[in-house]
This record gives sequence, structure tokens and C-alpha cells, in this order.
Amino acid sequence: MSALIDLHKLALASLVVSCSMVTDLMAGTVEVEVKNNSFDQETVHIKVGDTVHWTWKGSPHTVTSGASCTPDGKFDSGIRNAPATLSFTFNEAGSFPYFCSLHCTLGMTGKVIVEATPPPPSSCSDTDPVNVNPIPAAITKDPVAKVALQDLISPGQGLVSPNGGVTAPGDKKHLYVTDTVGKLWAINLADGSKNPILDVSQLLVTDLGKEIAALPGYDERGLLGLAFHPNYRRNGLLYTFTSEPVDPNVPTDFPLHDLLSGTIPNNRAVISEWRVDNPRVFPPTISGSRRALMRIDHPELNHNGGALNFGPDGLLYIAVGDGGNANDQDKIGGHDPLVGNGQDRGTVLGKILRIDPNRTGSVNGQYGIPRSNPFAARNSRGGDAGCADGVCDEIWAYGFRNPFRFSFDKTGNLLAADVGQNRVEEVDLVKKGGNYGWRYKEGTFFFQPNGSDGSGTGFVSNQNCLNVPTAGLIDPIAEYDHDEGIAIVGGFAYAGNRIPALRGQYIFGDYVKAFATPNASGRVFHINLKGRSPSLRTITELRLADDAPLGFSIFGFAQDANGEIYVMGNTLGVPAPRDDSGKYLDTGLIKKLVPVSTRH
Repeated sequence: MSALIDLHKLALASLVVSCSMVTDLMAGTVEVEVKNNSFDQETVHIKVGDTVHWTWKGSPHTVTSGASCTPDGKFDSGIRNAPATLSFTFNEAGSFPYFCSLHCTLGMTGKVIVEATPPPPSSCSDTDPVNVNPIPAAITKDPVAKVALQDLISPGQGLVSPNGGVTAPGDKKHLYVTDTVGKLWAINLADGSKNPILDVSQLLVTDLGKEIAALPGYDERGLLGLAFHPNYRRNGLLYTFTSEPVDPNVPTDFPLHDLLSGTIPNNRAVISEWRVDNPRVFPPTISGSRRALMRIDHPELNHNGGALNFGPDGLLYIAVGDGGNANDQDKIGGHDPLVGNGQDRGTVLGKILRIDPNRTGSVNGQYGIPRSNPFAARNSRGGDAGCADGVCDEIWAYGFRNPFRFSFDKTGNLLAADVGQNRVEEVDLVKKGGNYGWRYKEGTFFFQPNGSDGSGTGFVSNQNCLNVPTAGLIDPIAEYDHDEGIAIVGGFAYAGNRIPALRGQYIFGDYVKAFATPNASGRVFHINLKGRSPSLRTITELRLADDAPLGFSIFGFAQDANGEIYVMGNTLGVPAPRDDSGKYLDTGLIKKLVPVSTRH
């Protein structure tokens, strides 16, 4: 999660990219669908040098430049049918109307507004006041205590670093919790008793918590995600996200193509399917082997993402970080040197993916590509071959740094928490095909890598220092800076009945203000999701009973079948703490948010 450490200092000459080269190569593209006698974006705003790409989803239509249903000769597709496309690059500023010649009188018109590219600012420095303190206003607490904390699992009861929890369809009595070090537990919500369901510790990277000598126990790899199939009661299927060693004898679905000779990825993210022997029996057992749906090579140990969720559409969504190190860069060739992995749609790193685990049409025969994915090519089978056209078919949304936990609310909204670099943390409302800015932006601010290999100290600015393309970039719905915390942890929209004051609120938190420090306290926040907000939503800290601090580091949240919320982490501040003999220390804990009057 952390953005505070440079993880690798490998000896290699830096690749220096001048600002002028970046400007020339960073032209953006805006997608417009032509369907149902309309253009899905009637007006688009772009910069000089950007391209509009029209895709026919119906037929017949034209894309013809001009006003008042009169062509002006700039561009004209002619009458075309799906799956036709047209691209046009706008090299001058101005307003450019267009229409469908067959349906113009029915109102099928559009407009492209092209803004002039501003000259580079005279200066852009990490000493600028906006970088020193991007968000001066402080997060305040609720005026009165809304909640208390009720123990479900306490330190010493077997958990090391719980990082997330979900319920299984048909089982309202238990919370299924992933522990970073490799164990999946079923925890009885009535009395806190627990049963081990799955142990994947032998599959994980062998140096978990040992790679950074200066921070023993710190790691961002491990067992990071769990999702139950919507039809679990019938098919017994569940899915995990694990960080595993790179085995050259096992092919990967998404390799890193530009690694320097002699270097290898740090780890391999594996999304696996497991089948419970009898999902109607508790505790469930798994006696069979797994089915690996997808393997993704990951250049560094950090920024793994890892959350898994089935959406309301019954499809599996997967959060994947940008590859790690810092600034969306590295020295070994695991990031696009010009735009980073977040903006490179030719990689699945820095993305939220969507796949269909019920189908087997992918190149590896283990999953399917939903035809409605925003960038899926017709008849593509996904995988590395599907990325060869510059856009991976599995992508649902992009422009993320480390989407550490996302969830769906009852209305189907996807809410993701994206961990920032050195300054800004953000909450995103994620839409199909959306670009959430990284590494062009960090929160609502422009981001400057300040180098080319990840070793520089990146900074933010309210000026577009590198003249990056801004068309289509989606700002967060909430953000805070590092005066308040250092790594956001996504949570859930409250859907319970016990705490009426939290209805309509998204509950999330921050890992801890003092990095990797024993007994340092994380923070729990909330924002109001009700109504439309024209600007950023106000973040408020939950005031706990007796105004007590949380008292532990946050690694994740959970939500039970009744919509009640739990916060989890441990007291040592690192995900893989060990004693002198190498045994993991069970300082993990889980607490339930309850009304103040019922605390004990």
C-alpha cells in the first residue's frame, strides 16, 4: 500500500525522456459510440492534437462534419454499419459540429470542442506550495460519536493480518476472511469462533515480509482477494488472488515484454478458482486442486491491488496495481517509460479487469471475454495476444495506481480506493471504460514523476507541467492529502440497519499515519453518497465512543449479509510480522462497527 519507499535500486543507466518527447507522444483519444440514432457523447472536450474515435454499434449512420445538417467537408464517414469505425485528429482549436446525414433532422448531432494546448508553465517544482500542502483543509470528526467498536477477533486468536472479508451466498452466519499470510478463515459472527477453509501459504512468494531489510515484516504481496461465485450454493465455486513466485516452466498470460536481460518479475499474480466439496455443509472443505484462471507478471513487490468482486452482472471484476516501485516507473523495464502502466491500455497493470469465469473462450481456455467489455475486440480471445493491438480486452477501467479494495453498493455503483504516491489519496466512482488519471494525475492534481526510472521524488501541481492530455480523465469523488494519512483502504457503502446515522455513507479508512509503527492508529472515514455532487464530497472521520483512537493499523474492511461493517488489521503495522524463529505473530484483529449504546 505504501507510497513512501523506493523498493529497488538496481544499477542501470537511466532512460531520460525529455518533456518535448512526452508532449509529442501523449496525444489522447476519446471514444464515441454511434448507436440508437444518437452519439453517446453529444459534446466532447479535447485538446489540440487529440483524436476522436467513433465506433458504430448500430446501423446505418454517418459521421459527417458540419452544422445545420449541412456538410463542411472536414470529415465524412459515408453511410456505414456496425462494426465500422472512424478516427479524426483535431489539430486546431475551435468548435466542430457534426451529424448523421440520415438522422440529423431527428436530432442525431454532436460537437467536438477543441481547446488550445497551453504553453508549459515557467516553473513546476516540488517546493511549490500546492505540493507542500495540496489540501489545506483538515478532515474533521463527527460532532458526536456515531459508533463503537465491538471485538470479533482479538490479538492472539490466530490471525496475522486480515485484509478483507465477505459472506458466502446462503451463509449469513459467517464472515470469510483472507489473511495476508495465506489462510482463508470462516468466522462465526455470533461468537468469533473460526474454522480454516483454505491454506495457500505454500503457493505464495517464499520471501513474504523479508524482502525489505529496513522494514522487517512489511510486504504488499500475499493472499489479497476472495470472491464467492453468485451460484456458490449450487456450484461451490470461490476465487482467490495470490502473489506467487515466477515459475519459468509455467506460462504466464500477461508477460512483461521489455524487461532488461537478466531480470525477472518480482512475482506473479494468480487468480484461481476453487471448488468446495459440499457448499451446504459447514465448515466447507476443499479437497480438489485449483483452476488457475489468469496469471499476471508483476515487476515489483508493491502496488498489487488484489481485490476480487462479482458485479451485479454476474461477472468477475479484478483490481490490479500499476506494477510497483514509484512514479509508475522502474529500472528493469516493467513499466511504459513514457506514460506508465496506468495509462498504457496495452497492459493489464494499473487496471480494473472484468472476465467471465463461466466461459472458456480465452487463449488459455480458462475464462471468457465479455462482449460488452469497453475495449474488447470482436472475436478476440484476450490474454497477451489480445493486448497486441494496444488495448487489452479484459480492461473495464484504467488509470489506477494501486486500487486497494473496491466494492459495489446496492445500486450497482463500483467504488474504488486508489492509493496515492507521496501526496494524495482518492475515492473513485468507477464507470465502464473510464480513465482515472494515474500517472497523469494524482487525485485532482497533475503528477510529475520527476525522473524516468522511479528513483525521483514525484510531486503534484495544479498546473499541467508536462502538457499531458486531459481529455476523458475522470477526477475522484473524494480525496485527502498526507497530512491525514498515507494509504487509503477501500471499504463499503453501509447497507445495515443498526446504525441509521451511517445510511447512505461510504465507509473507508487509512492504513496508519505513522508508517509501519506498532500500535499506531489507522483512521475510519465516511462520505455521503446520497444525491448528486458537483464537486468533491466532504470526508469526515468517524468519531468513536469516548473519542477513542482506533488503536491499530487498518488492512481491510468487511461487510456481512446484513450490511453491517467490520474493520480489520493488526497491532504491529506490518502485514507479515514474525518472531525471531520466523513464526508469524498473530496480532491480527477484527472489530465490528456497532451503535454506541451496544458497545462492550
